[in-house]
Amino acid sequence: MPNYYIRLTPSDKIKELRKLRNYTQESLAQVLGCTKTKISRAESGEHEYSDEEIVKLKVFFDIKNAPFTEIEHISFKQQLYNWKDLIRNGYTEVARRNQSEHSVVSKLPFEPELSMLYKMFEIRLILKESKPDLAEEMLMAEKAHIENASRENQHHFYYNMGSVHLYRHDFKRALRCYKKALDLEGYTLKKDIGLYLNLSMCYGELGKYVMAISILEKTFQEFSSQICLMSGYINNLLGINYVRIGQTTRAKQLFDKSLLEIANGDHKLYSYMTLHNYGCAHFREKNYEKAIERFDEALASYDKVDRNYFENMYYRVRCYIALKNTSKAQHLIVQTMNLLEGNERYLLAFESLSRLLTIKNDISIEFIEKNTIPYFIEKREYFKALDYCEQLESVFSKREKGFKIRLLEISSTARDILQDMTLGEEVSD
Repeated sequence: MPNYYIRLTPSDKIKELRKLRNYTQESLAQVLGCTKTKISRAESGEHEYSDEEIVKLKVFFDIKNAPFTEIEHISFKQQLYNWKDLIRNGYTEVARRNQSEHSVVSKLPFEPELSMLYKMFEIRLILKESKPDLAEEMLMAEKAHIENASRENQHHFYYNMGSVHLYRHDFKRALRCYKKALDLEGYTLKKDIGLYLNLSMCYGELGKYVMAISILEKTFQEFSSQICLMSGYINNLLGINYVRIGQTTRAKQLFDKSLLEIANGDHKLYSYMTLHNYGCAHFREKNYEKAIERFDEALASYDKVDRNYFENMYYRVRCYIALKNTSKAQHLIVQTMNLLEGNERYLLAFESLSRLLTIKNDISIEFIEKNTIPYFIEKREYFKALDYCEQLESVFSKREKGFKIRLLEISSTARDILQDMTLGEEVSD
């Protein structure tokens, strides 16, 4: 983007706008009640418009709030970041009402970087409104310019692209984009807690639970002034990763905090997450009846059948299997599989649950060995993969001839999963 714009005076900027909109010097003279000669002198650098004249011309060009001076530029950028904070905290309706105050910068040919910054924050608003396709379309329109853009705008571009991938549950691509954004964070006006939360979510979904916990613990320290607005979300994200590594006592303490916040607050934003994750903590402790109670409470929060619904149903069925309530488990499996047309991920998950009902059968054992465990490892759903390893270990340990080697093999697989969960941060393609 042209650097010469930085050196433009307010009169130069008025000249740019006049040419862009095909106005004559006479038109501006009429607005100011002066001669064309005065306009000509201002555009040649012999004369500078007064502050009062610039205000009149801004009104004429319908850019009343536009930044013209360096001080106005700095102030306007701060206002954009404040607008972005509104969006990040979920105040989308307020952000939409305030949008026109900030969109004015897109009308200024001499503010390409500030205009792109506005677009980056507008894309965040679109993502908050659950429109990832539109957000991606807007990002692709900017992609050709991003290499030559400021490091600040590159940061926001990669943040937004990561969020598009995150929305679609493509956690590998999301993580790569967020790490690029993190490398460029030093060029921004201020750090964004959202980047760290999204990084943690990606690491958690990709099986790097210790990395996820580490980032969240640091987030509590670094963003203490912002935590109050997002503590329910952070406690849940932190809690579920503690569940995944087996520290359920710590996890339940965090979920209790979230439940208290929800009870004392005006919103129910984190109710599903808290109740479902609390159920996972009870499941990890093998307290299946309490787990079902939590999962049932969470299920009442759904408005439609989506990923969260199937995840909830999966663990409910798994609890009934553990309680040896075969009829209830079979009923829920059939009920859910009727809703899963084309959903390969959960078709295999519920087929695997049905195999658990006949775990002592050699065909079921082979299915879990050859299909279930490799699939969950590939998808980095280690919490589930370890559960199936544990079930096969139990079966193999009770058998004699020919099963000692298979017991060693499945135990080795479980150790490899645990190692992958706890060591390093790299996520391979």
